[in-house]
Amino acid sequence: MNLKEPTPLPAFSKIPTIAPWPDLFGNTHPLELELGMGRAYYLFERARAALSHNIVGIEYKEAFVKQANAKKKREAINNLHAIFGHAWTLVPALFEAETLSNITVNFPDPWWKKRHQKRRIINPDFLGILVSKLQIGGTLFLQTDVSALFESYLQIFKEHPALDCSLHPQGLLLDNPMQAQSHREKKCLEFGIPIYRALVIKK
Repeated sequence: MNLKEPTPLPAFSKIPTIAPWPDLFGNTHPLELELGMGRAYYLFERARAALSHNIVGIEYKEAFVKQANAKKKREAINNLHAIFGHAWTLVPALFEAETLSNITVNFPDPWWKKRHQKRRIINPDFLGILVSKLQIGGTLFLQTDVSALFESYLQIFKEHPALDCSLHPQGLLLDNPMQAQSHREKKCLEFGIPIYRALVIKK
């Protein structure tokens, strides 16, 4: 077992350069990413469930990032890290091509108003960046409780030539395969709110 102490990673407020993840985590374990980690429920559960993986969370609300990294230090969980900033800036800057084994998007903001929909986290351009960071055979996992948003994102996935959506072509993924739940997912399950899930693979 590699017991090397990982190098601290700052919560970036400026555009960073490619992060040396093996040095930062002290190993070369598979690297996963959660976009919009919120209160970091999923981040911590996933880190505990996948001890042989390194889990990175990106969140634009700085308070959540500070709380997550403080909890990480307090509980001595060394296979996760939370980063403050906008995913559109951080993902292209922090990750080299084909280095991520999984990308998870949990309950992204639907931006209901038509004039605000350009702010939705996934669009064809950003999806292209995400896919470029995935390893061949890597997965992209999406969860939302907004059916219209799910259909919109699923259509974008299907239009990307490097993504295989045939595993669940209608998005009928009934269970979460990641052994970790976000705060919103817990609430949906508690109150019986339908959850729409998709798991797609990079070819």
